[in-house]
Amino acid sequence: MGKWNKFLQELLLGGKKCVYCGREIPYEDLFCEECAGKEEALRNKDGFAGGILYAYRYEDIVRTLIHQFKYNDMPRYSMFIAQRMAEFLADYEVNADGVTYVPIHKNRLKMRGYDQTELIANHLSTLLGVPCGDFLLRVRDTRPQYKLGACERQKNIRGAFSLREDANVEGRNLLLIDDIYTTGATVGECVRILADAGANVTAYTYSREFLKPEKKK
Repeated sequence: MGKWNKFLQELLLGGKKCVYCGREIPYEDLFCEECAGKEEALRNKDGFAGGILYAYRYEDIVRTLIHQFKYNDMPRYSMFIAQRMAEFLADYEVNADGVTYVPIHKNRLKMRGYDQTELIANHLSTLLGVPCGDFLLRVRDTRPQYKLGACERQKNIRGAFSLREDANVEGRNLLLIDDIYTTGATVGECVRILADAGANVTAYTYSREFLKPEKKK
């Protein structure tokens, strides 16, 4: 992915700067030696966990990058995230003939200006050489999941998605993409809808957040 790396450098930071911290680095690199070590420490070493695959733990530089990507108007970071996901996925045998994603609601799309998971999914599908399908629709604007506990998340997301009327996924082997996996409520609901329509689904996220156990009241 040498040419892809150079293209990313020009697009993201004009070259010679670490994607994570902005430190000056050799032109052909994407991040500095220190951040490379941090990223490697966050890399998923356990493979599939709880039925899903994730590339990195949602901590430190990965958390900061996602926050910049989603809330600081940095849609171009989707290309870097897709590249990291593609490189991680190369170590696993995942039989996918298509990519789809967990969509955001139209109200949030209007506020943000882009759907971060759609951008990731489109770039990832290009890298994997398979089509990206727009199969799911977010029909209800839910409260932000990160503000809720595990039980509240399940209730909050119930009925929030539906299959698009023109979606034909029966017999497809799909890679379902999201940026963060926390309790699995959102991803699980989307997997259920696609599976009910006849698809074989592998959920794959860029990161996974490991929550501390909720204290009993």
